[in-house]
Amino acid sequence: DAALDSLDSGGDFDTPLQKENTLNDIQHNLLAIWRTNNMRSTKPTPEDEARYGLSVIEETLWDAVPEHYVTVEDALHRIGQPALPIDCKLITLGSWMGGDRDGNPFVTHHVTRRIVYLSMMRAAKLYYQDVEALLWTLSVHAEASQELLTWLKEHETVGVENLSVEVEDREGRQSRFWDFYRSEQTQEEPYRQVLVIVREMLERTIQISEALSNGKPPPQMSGAYFKTTEELTKPFTLMYESLMMTGNKMLARGKLLAILRRLHTFGLHLIRLDIRQESTRHEEVIDAITADLGIGKYTDWPEEKRMEWLTTELKNRRPLIGNRQLWNANVTDNVREVMDTFDVIAACGAEPFGAYIISMTRSASHVLEVHLLQKEAGCTTHLRVAPLFETKEDLINAPGTMLSLFKNEWYRTHFEVVGCKHQEVMLGYSDSAKDAGRLTSVWELYKAQEQLVTMADEYKVPLNLFHGRGGSVGRGGGPQYLAILSQPPGSIRGNLRVTIQGEVIESYFGVRPSCELTFERYTTAVLKATLMPPTPPEAMYRDIMQRMSETSCASYKKMVYETPNFVDYFRSITPEQELKGLNLGSRPAKRGTKGGIETLRAIPWMFSWTQTRLHLPVWFGVGSALQAEVEAGNLDTLKEMYAKWPFFQSTMELIEAVMAKVDIDIVKLYQKELVTPDLVPIGDLVFAELHSTIAHVKMVTGREELLSNNPVVKRMYDVRRPMTDPLNILQVKVLREMRKAANESPEMNESFAATVQGIAAGMGWTG
Repeated sequence: DAALDSLDSGGDFDTPLQKENTLNDIQHNLLAIWRTNNMRSTKPTPEDEARYGLSVIEETLWDAVPEHYVTVEDALHRIGQPALPIDCKLITLGSWMGGDRDGNPFVTHHVTRRIVYLSMMRAAKLYYQDVEALLWTLSVHAEASQELLTWLKEHETVGVENLSVEVEDREGRQSRFWDFYRSEQTQEEPYRQVLVIVREMLERTIQISEALSNGKPPPQMSGAYFKTTEELTKPFTLMYESLMMTGNKMLARGKLLAILRRLHTFGLHLIRLDIRQESTRHEEVIDAITADLGIGKYTDWPEEKRMEWLTTELKNRRPLIGNRQLWNANVTDNVREVMDTFDVIAACGAEPFGAYIISMTRSASHVLEVHLLQKEAGCTTHLRVAPLFETKEDLINAPGTMLSLFKNEWYRTHFEVVGCKHQEVMLGYSDSAKDAGRLTSVWELYKAQEQLVTMADEYKVPLNLFHGRGGSVGRGGGPQYLAILSQPPGSIRGNLRVTIQGEVIESYFGVRPSCELTFERYTTAVLKATLMPPTPPEAMYRDIMQRMSETSCASYKKMVYETPNFVDYFRSITPEQELKGLNLGSRPAKRGTKGGIETLRAIPWMFSWTQTRLHLPVWFGVGSALQAEVEAGNLDTLKEMYAKWPFFQSTMELIEAVMAKVDIDIVKLYQKELVTPDLVPIGDLVFAELHSTIAHVKMVTGREELLSNNPVVKRMYDVRRPMTDPLNILQVKVLREMRKAANESPEMNESFAATVQGIAAGMGWTG
């Protein structure tokens, strides 16, 4: 990065030797990359994935976050507004890596516990480095505030000994910075005295969290360590306030403020770990509890009886499980694992965690079940529970589910036992698109948000919508700025939660300039959507959109779920079966061991089509929907919707962007070489819908060529296309040989893996 920055700056003041060294550095890095084998020989574990997420924070986000605050404060200053408070949280970070156990048997309670303490250890090390740097800066010989001196007095016995004279060697872990060169420390340097104590406590925090992350008992030590973010933040806040009070504002708002920004963003665990589990797994646990109590089979109860019993038990202080050890011996491994996870949450406390997300939420009882299990595990502060509505039917029923919760007598006051005061609802883009097609998915998501916002306002419950977007357009991804501005009025009120999938983390946060651009886009879009929300669509627009959704869904389902032998066509023309053998992620491709497309996860579904350059899930059915409206004489209205309605404009432009990536010649090559003649008629139907979609998208946008309004993106696609074509041709050849071979050779598998990675890079996402 430094070498490229030097070239970008022109190097006007560099000597010829310095310029040559810069070019040599770039060549060395390129050669190292070229000679590096980026193919995994084994599947990554959940811990591997979590470590990668932590590395992104350490490498880029750690510095990018305080820089973003500086950018925002500069913008505020230019319009005469005050600076941001030091406890301001413009950005908070969460993660599913090590917490998402939905359909992933490799994410256990042991893994979750390990990731919690691993994150804590890495955070403590980063703060330790910041403190070492700050020791050089805060050499102030000045009076300090009484509050800071009081903190110093209270912690003299928990820091280092002989504080005002000499810093001990600390068992061979001597700092290589400040106190190595200057061992004396005078009473006139109160800030350094505080920092030395903080550093010593951070060192103990590192040792304890490292031991716990490895499943070992923490080492015995006499000194104190940091257990919470609040404990760690206090001395830095006191130093900041003391410097401001004593006329040292410039020192206060330098490196010290940057640490405070990090503390309020990353905390003591770097990132808050979300827990995700499927709703049926919680039902199994409750079923085991009711069976043990002798009151019947919970899963046979109607919803009304479930809600009544759950509410009663949530208000009752008595435990439901008497002898836990005996109960554990009589339940299944799945039931025991779920309860063990809640035990980890109770033991670690709420601070390291974010939300508890329930996949496939179908009823209000699914939410109360999780709260009851938290109560049973002894959680003093419950994690906020976020129902995840994923399929078309779930989205339609989402308002009814939340209404049942808002009317429930216990739930109305449950925020007292939760660490936040808002209701979080997660909306699934991937599964709803796989279930009903993209056009229907985005429309049902739009309507669900409208109804949820109205209902939350009626019951005076602050609502935060969590958008579960994937990396690809087929899973809700794409340009986020336009997507945020196209949300329903009132759905964004100063905050937004959204997923950044692993496949696009590198492009969003891989280098600091990308981080800064990402933060600026989100901040700007959220501000604009909050301060200048779009106007509600006209009734005529809604009617047309509803008809198109129904037509599109019918066309999509007829092809994907009702066409005979479509599954065979899908598995022939795409590398879906072969992708299972790659070491791409820790999660299995299917939720269960049986079934066809309905049990296939959204990621491999989209991934497979992306490899062929067809991207079918994004656009199939859209052509039929647009054609029906054009034939009904509504083309002018469609053009008006595109010009005036941000939601429709965003939808059309994202589909247009994907259509520009489709390469019909490449797709036909896959069909010619990999599909048996009896399945080719299915391909003919697919191509007919493809041509119809392209033609009608052009009609609505008024453009003769796809992406002619966005020359930058179009040029990027045009540049990548000739580099990706040979990889597709090679993949077809390799797939043909793999399917003929009785036993695939390692060379064959490596060749296939190389084409997969190359095509994904060319497309900009895996799917």
